[in-house]
Amino acid sequence: MVRHSVVVISELVGGMEYDTPEEWFKLAFEAEYPEEKIEYFDLILECETRNPELWSDEAIALIWNNKGIAYTFMGMYRESLECFEISLDLNKNDIDVWYNTGVTLFQLGRFEEAIKCYNRILTIDSRNDNAWINMGDVLEYMGRHNEAIECYSKVHKEIELDSKFAIVWNKKGLVYFGIGLYEDAAECFSKVLNIDPENTEAIEHLRIAMEEVKKKNNRLIRA
Repeated sequence: MVRHSVVVISELVGGMEYDTPEEWFKLAFEAEYPEEKIEYFDLILECETRNPELWSDEAIALIWNNKGIAYTFMGMYRESLECFEISLDLNKNDIDVWYNTGVTLFQLGRFEEAIKCYNRILTIDSRNDNAWINMGDVLEYMGRHNEAIECYSKVHKEIELDSKFAIVWNKKGLVYFGIGLYEDAAECFSKVLNIDPENTEAIEHLRIAMEEVKKKNNRLIRA
């Protein structure tokens, strides 16, 4: 999922007047449909009378980011990628935009480039959990299971009991299950249930993993 930066700009603007970039931004934020948002963002970007003290390169970069997000909601990934690239030209260290670029590149099937985006985030913030998770998802999709497991492991190494990371244990368990490491898979699903005992998906996965472990042990006994 793409990450929004709308609130960041909304904190910068004070009183609003009609037909100003500040008012257009407010209207874009309130607009229900992405097409409307794009129209207001374009008005801001095309305006020649923007206050340079308010509309710095960083603020304009956020406008491009949010325009890209609007295109993403419309499934127009090439257009959204162009917006994110312009945003990064203006502010190369915006983690949210690198994240959005990675998500969009994945949608376009450009997996290696998506991985580079998440690696770029990690050079800025080595403990960025979203980057580790998304990179793991891309690697798993590419069939690079061991590398995916390494990424997921980076996430919960120090925060194993945080409830929001139950999904990461489940992802890791599914990778282990997919490559036939059922004992490791069962351990991961057990971790999920320690955090979220009512997680029905993990309960079912644990049951199946344990059955596979039992079958494996029976085969060893008969051998």
